[in-house]
Formats: sequence, C-alpha cells, structure tokens
Amino acid sequence: MSYGKAWWVAAFVAATMVLTGTAYADGIKVAVIDVNKILNESEAGKAAKKKIEDRYEELKKRVEAKQEDARKLKDEIDKQKILLGKEKLKEKEDALAARVNELRQLTQEAEKEMQTRQGELTREVLKLIEARLDKVVAAEKIDLVLDRTQGGVVHSNPALDITGKVQEMMNKEKIGGK
Repeated sequence: MSYGKAWWVAAFVAATMVLTGTAYADGIKVAVIDVNKILNESEAGKAAKKKIEDRYEELKKRVEAKQEDARKLKDEIDKQKILLGKEKLKEKEDALAARVNELRQLTQEAEKEMQTRQGELTREVLKLIEARLDKVVAAEKIDLVLDRTQGGVVHSNPALDITGKVQEMMNKEKIGGK
C-alpha cells in the first residue's frame, strides 16, 4: 500500500470513528450541576452553615475568656514583679505558663472540632443533594451529570444545568423531619 493510499485509509477510519462516536453521543442525555451553589444557597446548606457559625462563636468566646484570664495574670505579674519574692514570682509565672498551655490546647481542640463538624455537616448536606439529584436523574432519564464545582466543565449550555431543580427539591422537602 502506498503512502497516499494509507493516508486515505487512516482518514476514513478516523472519520468513521468520529461519526460513530457522535451518533452514540447524541443518545446520551447530559446535565450539569453546581454542588457548591446548592451547598451555599439551599435551606439545608444554610442551616448547616449556621450550626457551624454558632458553634464557632461559642468556642471563640471560651478561647477569648482564657486569653483574657492569661492576659490579666501576665499584667499582674508585670506590675508586681519587683515586689514579689523569687518564689512567689516563679509560682505566678508557672501559673501563667499553665494557662498559656491550656489556651493553646483549647485552641487546637476547637480548631479540630470545627474541622470535624464542618466535614460532618457538609457530608450530611451532600447526601441530601445526592438523594435529590438521583430523583431528578431518574425523572429526566439523564445518563451523565457533570459537576461544575470540580472544574471539569468549562462551558455548558444553561439548559443543561439542573442545579436549580435539585436546590428547589431540597428546599421544598422536609429534611430529617425538621
């Protein structure tokens, strides 16, 4: 087979593959969803965010109270440094060091708790989104759903976007008996 003939055969095979692939792709129903939008704007997402913010404020107040307590003790030490004997000064400095360690530990525990809570609540809302998404997919016989959030979708026809439908279902349905 000559070079020219081989090129035509390769071009024909490529064209056939493209046409076959296009014909097959025409039968696939595709949709796009923005999960982050639903996480941030749905009632369930807003409720989860509020829980996280409320707990954050509680923990923040506890940490600030410990900080203020340590700051007062430090100020007291600074003011009385000259008047205190070595033993009393050492005793107060040890107490301050203990409070600073408590504060550090409380801060670390609070950060860990917040990360854990945020992860748990996000997973709960994602499960709710997935359940509603499954209903939309079944009702509309969708074959493939792409998540705009994951960065794989650069552009899509707005008619393919089912974010609003899923979010509307989440907001209408009573979730978790609440």
